[in-house]
Amino acid sequence: MDKIKKRTLASALLVYLVPCVIVCAAGGFIIEAVSSYLQMWFLNVFYGNSAMYGKDALAGKFYLISELCYYLRIVLVPLWAGACLWVTAHIFIRREIQPPVDTLVEASDRIRSDELDFRVECPTDNELGRLCGSFEDMRCSLYDSNYSLWKALEERKRLNSAFAHDLRTPITVLSGYTELIEQCGGRLSPEKQAEMLTKMAGQVERLKSYTEKMSGVNKLEDIIPDVKPVPFAELCRHISESGGLLCGEKLVFGSDGDGERLVYTDSELVMEVFLNLVSNALHYTKTFVRCSAELGESSLKIIVTDDGCGFSEDAMRQAWKPFYRDESEEDKTHFGLGLYICWLLCRKLGGSITIDNAPSGGGMVTAEVNILK
Repeated sequence: MDKIKKRTLASALLVYLVPCVIVCAAGGFIIEAVSSYLQMWFLNVFYGNSAMYGKDALAGKFYLISELCYYLRIVLVPLWAGACLWVTAHIFIRREIQPPVDTLVEASDRIRSDELDFRVECPTDNELGRLCGSFEDMRCSLYDSNYSLWKALEERKRLNSAFAHDLRTPITVLSGYTELIEQCGGRLSPEKQAEMLTKMAGQVERLKSYTEKMSGVNKLEDIIPDVKPVPFAELCRHISESGGLLCGEKLVFGSDGDGERLVYTDSELVMEVFLNLVSNALHYTKTFVRCSAELGESSLKIIVTDDGCGFSEDAMRQAWKPFYRDESEEDKTHFGLGLYICWLLCRKLGGSITIDNAPSGGGMVTAEVNILK
């Protein structure tokens, strides 16, 4: 049957018809021989008994049987041929046509139901089998197309979540400035008011710039850093001010490096990394968030430490993954995107991120970015 399955429908039908013709001819020959023998036997009996007992005595009986054998032969041969053809056609359809047809019908039903995670496999290698192969190619194309669409939707969902996550931090900083102005009331001098308005305008400008940058990408991996020189002291000042507004008195900030040295990086993305790290640390800390900016020969390190419960073994391996949340964490409003955004932005800035626990307890995250031109 393997040889038959590898042929076309026409050649397969011919292979089935050849034994059918042989069996049909052999059966017809046997029917002809047997009926002729019976007819001659009854005729011999008829003539012999007629001579012995008189012709009219047994003529009706033996002559009728002899004629019946003759007509039976005429009827049985076509019936035998028809039966052989019917059986051959049944076997041919069951083996060569029915399997691929059933496969195609099942595949059509599953595709119609948007179920594409299967394979269209057919045991025959005829025209219908090749049609099944075409169905499999179509299924693969649909699967790849749907998978690409699903990935695009998931990436868009992740991008929107990350964008929403990052918007909360600068909004919190602006809220801090607003609350400070409200608390001071009319006691602020014009110079102090101007200074605070300038800082708020800077936050708004940074938020506007980040929004424009994010709105122009289809996925987080498409972010292109805008590298510009910025003095290390100025970058530390922005970090300290934004962190202070976000954490209040809980922030302990320190820096180590030449303040006049120019740092070549995208300061806005560095600020996003810092604010995400501080926001994440503030989520778990008990009393303080310690942050330090260390300037190296070719890199800038931002180290953020808290005095919370620290990272579990599983968290240290997977906390940077998108939407990761520790099973023991009770706060279900936490997106699980902060460290992932930091990891991604650090990679874009030519660096990396390290997740560990501080020697004194609590979590410690180190973000490192490239600062060379």
